[in-house]
Amino acid sequence: MQKAVQFGAGNIGRGFMGQLFYEAGYETIFVDVSPDIVLLINEKKQYPLRLLDARTRSEIDLTIDRIRAIDADKVPDVTEAVANADVIGTAVGVGNLVSIAPLVISGIQLRFERSARPVDIYLCENTLTASKILKDAVMRDMDEPLKKWTEENIGFVGTIVARMVPSKSDRFGVDDPLFVTADSFHALPYDGNAVRGTPPAIEGIRAVDNFEAEVTRKLFTYNLGHAALAYLGYLRGFTYVHELFEDAALLTYFNGALDEISEALIVRFSKDLDRESQDWVRADINLRFSNPMILDTVYRVGRDPIRKLGPHDRLVGSARLCLEQEIFPENIAVVCAAAFCYDYRKDSEAVRLQKMIKESGIERTMMEVSGVDPESELGSKIVSSYLKLFEKKKK
Repeated sequence: MQKAVQFGAGNIGRGFMGQLFYEAGYETIFVDVSPDIVLLINEKKQYPLRLLDARTRSEIDLTIDRIRAIDADKVPDVTEAVANADVIGTAVGVGNLVSIAPLVISGIQLRFERSARPVDIYLCENTLTASKILKDAVMRDMDEPLKKWTEENIGFVGTIVARMVPSKSDRFGVDDPLFVTADSFHALPYDGNAVRGTPPAIEGIRAVDNFEAEVTRKLFTYNLGHAALAYLGYLRGFTYVHELFEDAALLTYFNGALDEISEALIVRFSKDLDRESQDWVRADINLRFSNPMILDTVYRVGRDPIRKLGPHDRLVGSARLCLEQEIFPENIAVVCAAAFCYDYRKDSEAVRLQKMIKESGIERTMMEVSGVDPESELGSKIVSSYLKLFEKKKK
């Protein structure tokens, strides 16, 4: 039986990659830093996954088995697993990629010594730079023979994860710590130019030629749209992101923001993205984000507003792309303003953002967090929208 090694047994690890590997007939070996998760996986040797299908509005229950787990501290065991893997995945968070590099290095070293076949590492970290971060950390201290072999035989392959895995909830009455719920989106585009081995025969996995174009589209369409629902919905007092689809006034800003960025993406990546595919993405967003079965909260989707308001992230980054294509992001600016108003008290970054605004003012905070000049046309629009939204929020 072919073996898959999956670094990270969290929401995406169990809720997406575990399903893909299971359906393709692999034995999946999870590597995780949580002793409790590792123990449970090895005790139960399976876990329940419930898919909430947006198209049929039905629940699909799966049991994922042929699994085992290794504690990340067990270096010899992880090394052997990586050395024998037919495919490798990561879903550990970009900030943790460097920490798994020593484990990857030891496994590569053993593959090199055994003259093993090429293998690819599919990084489910949803950023353009994930593959470079891990590859640089892995190859930094290698000697030249091992470095050359790694370059030729190990693929560091970026992917684009669009499956939604909401926060764990007890609303389903399933008493199993390994239980995961997710929407049923099944596609995993990957950077076809980074592959070194034979791509796995997994339904839904597909290569793309221009990975930058696809990552940018995902960040500035799916993630922008999700953020818009969260921040606009929060200001209206909604709990769940799907509730905004019943609010015609807020939908105008949501759809307007996606109109703006869609036009900019098609112009910027005219050789790789076309209107037909972008229309499909928009339809998919409307279908899946409006799914009331998911019950994804505005608090989960909106968490960490400072990061999401960063110069190159989904909000300000999409606005900048629009400006580069000579499209003024009127509606995206309103979404940015709503994010600056986000003051959920249980979100430490939202609390910090509001403290910055209170102490330094919106103009200076916007410059510090987003790098947007308050005197610019975009900055002026964000500030004026923020002041209007802030006044409404007080009433």
